[in-house]
Amino acid sequence: MAITKILAKSMRLDRLIAYVCNPAKTSERVFVSCIGCERETAAKTWMETKRRYGKTDGIQAYHLIQSFRPDELTPELAHEIGNRFAEEYLDGYEVIVGTHTDRHHIHNHIIFNSVSDRDGTKYHSSRQTYFNEIRTLSDRLCREYGISTVDEPQRKALTYIEWRMQKCGVKTQRELFDRDAEECLSLAMDVGSFYARMEDRGYTVRHGSKYPTFLPYGGERAYRVKQKGESMTEDNLAAYIDGAMSDPTFEVIMPRQKPVYVPRGKITGIHALILAWMHILGLINDGVKTQYYVSPKELKRFTQLKEQEKYLRNHGIETAEQLKDRIETIDGGIAALTKKRTILNVKKKREKPLYDALWLTAMYADRDTEAFPLTEEERKKLEKSFDILRKKPVDILNTERNTLYAELAEVNRDIRAIKNERRLCERILVESPQIEKQLQPYMTAEREMRKDYLNYESER
Repeated sequence: MAITKILAKSMRLDRLIAYVCNPAKTSERVFVSCIGCERETAAKTWMETKRRYGKTDGIQAYHLIQSFRPDELTPELAHEIGNRFAEEYLDGYEVIVGTHTDRHHIHNHIIFNSVSDRDGTKYHSSRQTYFNEIRTLSDRLCREYGISTVDEPQRKALTYIEWRMQKCGVKTQRELFDRDAEECLSLAMDVGSFYARMEDRGYTVRHGSKYPTFLPYGGERAYRVKQKGESMTEDNLAAYIDGAMSDPTFEVIMPRQKPVYVPRGKITGIHALILAWMHILGLINDGVKTQYYVSPKELKRFTQLKEQEKYLRNHGIETAEQLKDRIETIDGGIAALTKKRTILNVKKKREKPLYDALWLTAMYADRDTEAFPLTEEERKKLEKSFDILRKKPVDILNTERNTLYAELAEVNRDIRAIKNERRLCERILVESPQIEKQLQPYMTAEREMRKDYLNYESER
């Protein structure tokens, strides 16, 4: 089974080539092949190609990895597949294929210049090129050699807001519609009563086409009723309702209406406003069906509202005055953390020559000097670094540097977190009057409903 992925690389070419051609990983470079270049001079050749076409910036190379199932093929066969892939897909590009055998699974590393040597075309990687070209060709070659492939459907990419809504378990507008349609179908006596029940829930019913569609109140998009992923025509709806009527085991879903949420206990002020609005949006007490419908834009705000309510609950904040006090406390914390970071940065700046020397010696220690010999300038820098490092033992210096960087990272994390907290508090202060204004129509409607109910009870 071949699993493929492609990575864009902006690193130094000689390092990337050295990794792919590492003798310890490629059986002393037995499984290294070059197309359009020589291994020893590949980095120089690739850069000359870029300069010739004036495309030296941006992505320098692409790194394609092709992994196979353990014990499914030999290194020789894997390398042959990698070479065939490079010859067919990367015609005109300078390529190096290295088959690594140092892991329990054999895998090919195929790196190629981002600029074509033939016509200067710069390669661009996308989801389409991966699935339609790279993945397709790799699977075809594997099938030719009797190797298994990954048979999985291409999934539709989610937008960020869809991903967030799915991750947090809150229903999208489509899911709300599906739930309404399911409830109304279970209660309908015929297609006409189904349409009537959907209209009662705020949907505009459109009968004009083959498939009836339903536009939610305040929505921008109409939806079709679906069963098992297939859209239902009016005849399908009628047949479904008839089948449900004649099936004694068919489940009838009884929706329950809910009034505007009135928080009980000691929850007051801003916290109560947010809880009431979340209740109307259907973000809390989800087991009870709401009778109000909101636009998709309002529904997308669920993450913010959920975060705001949780913050107020965890910190016991109920009024605007308490929130302002909290902001003052946060400002004091930001000032203290900023001072601590300044002290650490001064220490880092003071030790910078030592840290730079440490980094430089470590970088050249990993370099294959046989394949990429040091220049005179690099040799002088290295000697200077060794002189600097004589001031302090390397192991002690490493420990001090790691501790300092860890402290800096922790302080920066704390500053980011406390600034995010401050922004959250400010957002609550700004949005709470807007939420109170949005609640007014619902509160008025609730009072009217209760008044009508009391009149009905008195007349009985």
